[in-house]
Amino acid sequence: MTVAAWIRRCAERSPDKLAYVDGERRLTFARFNERVNRQVNGLYAEGLQRGDRVAVLMNNHVEAVEALGAAAKGGFVHVPVNFRSVPREIAYVVNHCGASLLFVEKEYAAKLADAGAMPSLRRVIVFDPDDSTCEYERWLARQDAAEPQVDVTADDNFFICYTSGATGTPKGVLHQQRQSVAHAPVVVIGYEFTRDTRVLLVYPHNSIASINMFYVPAWLLGACVVFTDQRNFDADRWLALVEKERITHSHLVPTMLFRVLESQRLGSTDTDSIVTIGYGSAPMPTERIERLQEVFGNVLIQGYGMTEVSSIAAYLDKQDHLDGMGGDRALLNSCGRAAFGTELRVVDDDDLDVKPGEVGEIVFRGPQVMTGYWNDPEKTAETMRSGWLHSGDMATLDERGYLTIVDRKKDLIISGGANISSREVEEVLYWHPAIREASVIGKPDEEWGELPHAFVSLHPGRTVGSEELVAFCRERLSGYKCPRTVDIIEELPKNGLGKILKAELRTRVGPGSNRKANP
Repeated sequence: MTVAAWIRRCAERSPDKLAYVDGERRLTFARFNERVNRQVNGLYAEGLQRGDRVAVLMNNHVEAVEALGAAAKGGFVHVPVNFRSVPREIAYVVNHCGASLLFVEKEYAAKLADAGAMPSLRRVIVFDPDDSTCEYERWLARQDAAEPQVDVTADDNFFICYTSGATGTPKGVLHQQRQSVAHAPVVVIGYEFTRDTRVLLVYPHNSIASINMFYVPAWLLGACVVFTDQRNFDADRWLALVEKERITHSHLVPTMLFRVLESQRLGSTDTDSIVTIGYGSAPMPTERIERLQEVFGNVLIQGYGMTEVSSIAAYLDKQDHLDGMGGDRALLNSCGRAAFGTELRVVDDDDLDVKPGEVGEIVFRGPQVMTGYWNDPEKTAETMRSGWLHSGDMATLDERGYLTIVDRKKDLIISGGANISSREVEEVLYWHPAIREASVIGKPDEEWGELPHAFVSLHPGRTVGSEELVAFCRERLSGYKCPRTVDIIEELPKNGLGKILKAELRTRVGPGSNRKANP
């Protein structure tokens, strides 16, 4: 079974059923399939071959899903680029994956001039959502709409999602079609998807959650996806779309749900259509869970996972939330139990299972685990050992199989659901001539969960202000990655080997949070 077959089947069985709502645009499955076919045939006409990488830099629009569908049906590799990327980050992704073609939204096209050389690109095609005669639409209209004659298989490379990690530079997580096929039932079963599901998408299209929690499961069943602007979450807009489009499912980070609860529109909005609200990427205070249950009913599911395991590896289901609210409060601090098709363990440094309640590292096994890191066999071998993917997350596992995150080995900062590599920020700080040492940690924040906070020491005789350092980072990093605050201190704390003690630095900014990796 392949993702490509699911797309064709939707068009054959439900040609007139609504597939996508993108602002005022509405596409049926038949129309979507036709546009995907045109893109596949157009890419081959451009000289691309099976396995070539096609990058996409745009906001949440149906065109991003068309590119994913074209990868599925044409045997290409979809490479979604974070819309918040600065030019050097765009160039890194394009060059690292060796993309042959880039679809870029007009809003971001100007960034390419400052990105530097990207020698693998054969062509850049510009898309403009406000212009039905833009280059992308003209190009698409010239292509053949017939079904592509490409015999893709489950072992075809499907997409590469770039994710931040402890190594500083983003890692390209490679998935084949078989992983997405294996993961789709996780969502269908756990989140209670049906053919009549109408998903409201708030995650950016470059997220593993968008691909494997929404797009692919929707293709399995013939469900509908409704887009919204991912750049600035607006609770009033979310509520308006829930009511207007009769939304049944959505998945948000806690910060977004907090804003929904604070919205003046909440009390007057009809939300009876909602079946499931998923949340993840950060802890949810118990009192907020209580309030959400009061407002929406028993609809909450908490998901835990990571890009390397296709998205969701464990979840706290609706019954768990009821049990937690009914007195078993420890459940609400956990991530739930292993999802369908997923094996997970908590192990010590020798990869032996720890006892229930003891802290160890989470490891995963199953058909949805990634193929590996693109062009990084050493990192792949380090992460995937003895048939198990090592997450870097530290947790406990109780006798009932409930997983509770304790800490993480990797120094990842999670801000508003976005993963930020502390080392990547540190490397930028080291570019400043005044910086002698730098260490970046997550500073607890009520709204965002964490915000990047930097500790730096200066070279003798050098001076620099904290505001200047923040501005320096903003010129070289996406805004959400930049430290919001900087402490300039005489000496950073170190152990006997000279390693900076981040644990000690964290005590200076307040208690840490029970963080959960972005699905």
